[in-house]
Amino acid sequence: MGKQLKFLFLTTLTTLMVLAGGILQVGEPLMAAQTPTEIAIANQLYGQYPDIPRAQRANTTLLSRFIEYHLDTQVRPAQYHLDWELSMADYLDVSYGKSGQNSVASNADKLAMQDLSRQQRHDLIQSLEDRFAR
Repeated sequence: MGKQLKFLFLTTLTTLMVLAGGILQVGEPLMAAQTPTEIAIANQLYGQYPDIPRAQRANTTLLSRFIEYHLDTQVRPAQYHLDWELSMADYLDVSYGKSGQNSVASNADKLAMQDLSRQQRHDLIQSLEDRFAR
């Protein structure tokens, strides 16, 4: 009877640990939602990079739409450089994998991103990564 009780205890403990891990992973996006809003970060970046066009539309700007696309549409993590690069590739309409995923950005947004120099885009992505890593 002691071995069965020990087995039951270990099985229950393992199950609880797996469930706790799942709950912690679900809780991470809630913590990420406490970061500054997309518009606030976009406005900070416009202060840092005044040459980037705002492309205002319905109380949003090019950068706020780009951040929203990255975080909400593609559901990519905000702290990794490569993920920001992939979102930028979507905006530049560069195929890097599954076709059809990069048609979310409007043509005006794509043209505005294409008008930026490669260095400007790199600096922008680095700044986004830095802002969200805080």
